[in-house]
Amino acid sequence: MSTTSKEISAIKRIRELLDLQAELRSSFSEDEYNVFVFGSYPTVRFSESGSDVDIAVYAESLELYKRISVMIETFFEERGIPVDLFFIDINTPAPFYLAPLRAQICFTDYFPEKLRDFEMKCSDELAKIKRSMAV
Repeated sequence: MSTTSKEISAIKRIRELLDLQAELRSSFSEDEYNVFVFGSYPTVRFSESGSDVDIAVYAESLELYKRISVMIETFFEERGIPVDLFFIDINTPAPFYLAPLRAQICFTDYFPEKLRDFEMKCSDELAKIKRSMAV
C-alpha cells in the first residue's frame, strides 16, 4: 500500500504540531495547561487553500492562556497557516467545547478533575438541547 500525497502532508503537519508542543513544553509547566487540536488539520481532509487549524487551550489563568496563544499564533503565522484559537472557559459549559475536549491530539496529560467535570456539564447541555429538539 503506497502513501498518498495527502497522507504525507498530514504526517508533515503532525510533525509540525510536535515541534509546537516542544516549544510550549520548554516555556510552560505542563501541569498548568493543555492544548487541544481538533478538526481537519492533522488529517487528510485538510485543504491547503481553504482550511485552518482549530485549537482550544485550557489554562489555569487567562494570563497564561494569553502567553500560550501568542506562541501558537506566531508559530502558525510564520508558516502562513490560519489558526482558529480559543480559550476553554470552564465557567460557561456549552456543547461546542466537546470537540476539543474529546480531540485525539492534546499536548499535555493535564486534564484536572474540574476540566473533567466541565466536560460532563457540556455533555449534559448537549443532551438538554437534543431533548428539546425531539419534542
